[in-house]
Amino acid sequence: MEIISRSLLLYPLVGLMLYTTGCEDNTSQPVQTKTITNQVSLRTQTAVDNLPLLADAAQQLADSPTTLLSIAPALPSGLVLEPSTGRVSGVVQDQLLASTYTLTVVSLDKTTNYNVSLSVDGKLPEQIASLAAGFNADVLLTGADIPVRMAMAPDGRMFYAELQTGAIRIIEATGQLQAQPFATTQVVSGAEKGMLGLVLDPDFENNGYVYVHATVPGVNGATDHAEIIRYTAVDNTGVNPVTLVDDLPIADIHNGGDLAFDLAGNLLIGRGDITDPASAQQQGNPSGKVLRYTPEGGIPADNPFPGDPEWSRGLRNTFALAIHPQTGDLFGADAGPTSDDKLNYLKPGKNFLWGMEDEPQGSTVGYSVRVWHEVITPTALLFHTGSGGFNDYGNQLFVSSYNAADIRVVHLAGDAYTDFIREENFARFNDEHFGSKPLHMIEHANGDLFVSTFDSIYRIYRSSIN
Repeated sequence: MEIISRSLLLYPLVGLMLYTTGCEDNTSQPVQTKTITNQVSLRTQTAVDNLPLLADAAQQLADSPTTLLSIAPALPSGLVLEPSTGRVSGVVQDQLLASTYTLTVVSLDKTTNYNVSLSVDGKLPEQIASLAAGFNADVLLTGADIPVRMAMAPDGRMFYAELQTGAIRIIEATGQLQAQPFATTQVVSGAEKGMLGLVLDPDFENNGYVYVHATVPGVNGATDHAEIIRYTAVDNTGVNPVTLVDDLPIADIHNGGDLAFDLAGNLLIGRGDITDPASAQQQGNPSGKVLRYTPEGGIPADNPFPGDPEWSRGLRNTFALAIHPQTGDLFGADAGPTSDDKLNYLKPGKNFLWGMEDEPQGSTVGYSVRVWHEVITPTALLFHTGSGGFNDYGNQLFVSSYNAADIRVVHLAGDAYTDFIREENFARFNDEHFGSKPLHMIEHANGDLFVSTFDSIYRIYRSSIN
């Protein structure tokens, strides 16, 4: 689902901010002030046709016949004003610092001046179809091999996991990809199997611990299964692999995937129902649940059930997790069958009802913050801290959708950020081919947003001119 303003529906471009204020200067009539806000989009080297400089030019000019429209100073090179309508057309060649223009409307009975603030963002990479106004994007890496999960180290290095190869790779803070993988885990790949999760220890700067969630082949007669493995980083090499959690059951699909650390330092794992809905309700069965372990693979004493890693149950396939940076609460995205993908508020001991024939009522039933009735297949969640140029997005949730090939922002409010306010599109990828589907998102220390797709990694940042 995409919520979009009427002006954007009429003019679906990205990146131009127009804020207009008009003051009537006809001295024979009382002075009136009109405030008009128009948000549309424009980028360099992108053609526009009949773009209005007022939010609704026809409505604004309908009161009396217009005899003349003019603008000062001259519009940026490439744009032409149509003096009878107040609309512009053309192609802007260069980025533009926000500048103020005066649009003068002379009619039979009055003259009105409108102040127009105009700025132009840079051209987007080919695979990004649109991006929120005021933001630009660069390609960090192309030709990547399904970078399904990323993690940012304190020193600016990016770690990312390749879904099908089992390799963990490093991009240096300079943007240089290390030639040799950090580590490679032998994985069972195909369908929804492989290297499913990656996270760095909260104390990575001191201990160098890197955790992965991988489907691995069974040995000595054992069946294929999933494990949580911890590597220790020595410079750009992972050594001393230790299996912390073993024998998690798997299937071709619905194996879950994401890893996250809560603010208490415990490890959380999203697990799918391995195509067996009943397993999501079975005590002691790790499938269809979010699991919580200590960093050493033990069971925290404050888990809902003594000696059991279960945190929440009744989940179909929770592939994406996110910790709210202020409250420390856990949220997860659960994929529905043919409808009803859910954003769940994953409190301990709650049941989200998947695998139950009847839906009970009561305090044990988990709360879904948002339900997408049309399947979006959420692949990642990220609560942004609001750092850098993302100050307008602090504590808000970014959600990436496989089906829609987009990133949307879910605006939340309330003490626990569980009150859904609205949802808006932030970025859309060209989904003409499989490779441009978004997979994961992480935040850099400077606030920049990194997004991985099946074949690339992008950096999204606030335009320096804004």
